[in-house]
Amino acid sequence: MIRHRLDAKLPEQLALKLEKAILAQQYRPGQKLPAERIWAAELGVSRAALREALGMLSERGLLQRRHGAGSFVSERPDERRADPWKQMLQRQPLMQTDLLEFREMLEIRCAELAAQRAEPADLSRLAACHEEVTAAYSSADRSRQAQADVAFHRAIADATRNPVFTHLVGSLLELLHEHVLISIASLEAESPDVRQLRQQHTRLFERITAHDVAGAAQAARTHIAFVRRNWQQRLA
Repeated sequence: MIRHRLDAKLPEQLALKLEKAILAQQYRPGQKLPAERIWAAELGVSRAALREALGMLSERGLLQRRHGAGSFVSERPDERRADPWKQMLQRQPLMQTDLLEFREMLEIRCAELAAQRAEPADLSRLAACHEEVTAAYSSADRSRQAQADVAFHRAIADATRNPVFTHLVGSLLELLHEHVLISIASLEAESPDVRQLRQQHTRLFERITAHDVAGAAQAARTHIAFVRRNWQQRLA
């Protein structure tokens, strides 16, 4: 159970706290939330503030409020669950740092498993995605770049032969698309940074194709370190 001491006049802050807890699955899909009177006391806020915060979450699709039954965490397909994440990301830009930490863990492990397990069909698809992401970063089309970048990383996840990785990356595609757009927003076509991105994708592709587990992990680590540096420079 999350606890905080927020001003009861700031239901938006309370809604953000609860939203983050729901998305972190401190409250599971379909779970009934505590009664407003009891929960407000536990959270240290007024019932009015909690009721308004719950209304905000209901509007965002995170909660279902059933008359006479209470409030429940929404049961939503994974592909739609990315929308609340995107909303949170837009309202809290500093969450980019948290997302990069998560991406580092996910992408390094995906690269390792893909290098271990990729079959010819996986490598063929990955080659096509690599060709497209290389072409995209040779253009100035930001949307194409983001779509190709996400598709490339999705192909790596598929090559792990672990459906959990495929499912997880698939459920976060919209969020990753938004994150990539933000990450590349300041990059100029044919700039040194764009050339580095192309080289990083190529290195990752080559190491997976060669079934070089350690090399693939290092390529993924180098790529995320580059993205993190780029993001930190934008914040400076």
